[in-house]
Amino acid sequence: MPWDAIVRERTRQIVYVATLFVVGAVVVWYALAHRPDSTADAAASNDSVTPLSCDVVARGKLPTLPEASSLAISRRDPHVLWSLNDSGPPTITALNTSGELLSRVRVTGANVNDWEDVTVAPCGNQSCLYIADAGNGGGTQRNDVVIYRVREPLSSDKETAPAEVFDAAYPDGEDHESDAVFALNGQLFLITKGHPAMLFAFPRDLTAGTMQTLERIGEIPTAGFPAGTIPRRYRVTDAEASPDGRWVAIRTNDALLIYRGADLYAHRTASFWRTDLRFLSEPRGEGVAISDEGDVFLASERVSEGTAAFTHLKCALDDR
Repeated sequence: MPWDAIVRERTRQIVYVATLFVVGAVVVWYALAHRPDSTADAAASNDSVTPLSCDVVARGKLPTLPEASSLAISRRDPHVLWSLNDSGPPTITALNTSGELLSRVRVTGANVNDWEDVTVAPCGNQSCLYIADAGNGGGTQRNDVVIYRVREPLSSDKETAPAEVFDAAYPDGEDHESDAVFALNGQLFLITKGHPAMLFAFPRDLTAGTMQTLERIGEIPTAGFPAGTIPRRYRVTDAEASPDGRWVAIRTNDALLIYRGADLYAHRTASFWRTDLRFLSEPRGEGVAISDEGDVFLASERVSEGTAAFTHLKCALDDR
C-alpha cells in the first residue's frame, strides 16, 4: 500500500477513535450532571411523592411588582395577598386574589438589604407579618437572617407600627441564601436556596437585640429535577403555610411541592405532593401562597423588560 494511503487510513482510524471517546465522555457527563441526589428523600421517583393535579383558575400580570418575591394570605382579610419587592423602599404590597394592586404600606423602622419573603402568622392574640431579609444582598453570601415583625396592617393603612427586629445565624457558620420563610404552630421555619435545600427552625421565642441560632432539622428534596432541565430552576424560591396550618406550599421556579403541615412540623420531609409548573412558562417563578381549600397563588418576577406574572391554581389535595 502506498505510504500516503497508509497515512490516510491511520488518520481515519485516529479520528474515529477520538470521536467515539468524545461522544462517550459527553454521555457520561450528561448522566452525572442530571442524576438525582442520592439522599434518602431526594428522588422524584420516591414512592412517597404523590403526583398533584392542579387546574388553572386565572392568569394575569403584575406590572406594579417587577420583583414579586413572595406571597402570603392575609389573616385579617382573606381576599388580600401580601407581597414585596426584593429591593427599593421598605414597603409591602397588598394585592387582591386576582393579582390586582390594592395598596402599598410602608414598614416603619425597617431597612432593605435583600427582602425575599413575607409570611403571616399569629403573635399573641394578633396577626403579624414577618418579613425576611435573607437574600444574598446582590451576590454577597451571608450567614445571618434578619426578621422584621409588625402587626398585620389593613390594606388601607399607609404605614405599619414600628417593626421589631430579630437576628438569627445559621448553626454551621456557613454562608447561605434563603427565599423561603413560613410559620407553623407559632414557630418560624426557613428553607435555604440551593441543593440540598436545608430546612431550619427559628427559636420558638424570638428575642430582639440578640443573635439567636437557627436549628437545622432536615432537607427538602428538590434535587429530583427531570433530566435535561436546569438544576438552578429547582431551587426553593418561596414557602407558605395555609391559614389553618394544614398545608405548606413550597415552590421552585419550575415545580410546586405541597406538604401536610403536621409532617413538616414533625420534621418528616419524605412525603409530599408534587406538580410540574413548566407548562405555565413563567418568566421566573418566585412567590407562592395556599388557602385552606387548596387554592394556590403564584407570583413570578419579570425577566429583562418583561412583566411579572400572577397565577391562581386549584389543586386537588387529599387529606386522608
